[in-house]
Amino acid sequence: MICKNCGGEFSDELTKCPYCGTMNRKGAYKDFRKKISRIIDRLLGLKAEAYDSVTKMIGISLLRSVIVVAVICALAFFASLMVNVNYYNDAEYDEEAYQKIIWENENLVSLNEAYENKDFVTVEKLLNQRYSVGYSWEHYSAYSLEKAYDDIVNSPYFNERKLENVIYYCFYPDYFANVYNFTKEEKETYEESRTAMLKYAAEKGYSETDLKNIYEEHKDEYGYLIASDLEKYIKEGD
Repeated sequence: MICKNCGGEFSDELTKCPYCGTMNRKGAYKDFRKKISRIIDRLLGLKAEAYDSVTKMIGISLLRSVIVVAVICALAFFASLMVNVNYYNDAEYDEEAYQKIIWENENLVSLNEAYENKDFVTVEKLLNQRYSVGYSWEHYSAYSLEKAYDDIVNSPYFNERKLENVIYYCFYPDYFANVYNFTKEEKETYEESRTAMLKYAAEKGYSETDLKNIYEEHKDEYGYLIASDLEKYIKEGD
């Protein structure tokens, strides 16, 4: 496997990276299970081997007490190992959550201002600094759709791929974003953009009926199109 911290390659059986010491969860868990199995085997072996002699010396009732204590100790050891493994897992999660909070405190205001001003270059630059923030940002879906509109309208060419995106934008916006998360204002903004997109398509020679017919004819059961199927619809001069 490849270490996610330093990029070193090592066996996934190891409990940690031999180069930087980063914990390998898969290997640590396997090692943990082996240790528990050995403990249980030893307890069972102790019971089988020592039963006769110990019974004669201290009696059956006391032997049972010893076994109960041994089992409790094994369970306690098991619990301590679980805490140890979870500590590393939780530590990594807590560090990520901490860094996310720090980033939001420093950049969230700037991110929202850039979005409101439709400064998508700054928005994308900020989101690229911390990808995990994007999915929890309240405007992420609306931004994704608005950016798609901006990319479609402002690119200098028109080919089958662009026709595909125009159709998606007008009839299957979920291709770009989760529209169910939109606020009322964002839904209104999308409807305005959709009207503008249809006007843009009409200038290229595609009416709303043309676009809808192409979509209905070439969509699959999930609503997706194959760009190569749309090549025949590209008009000369586009």
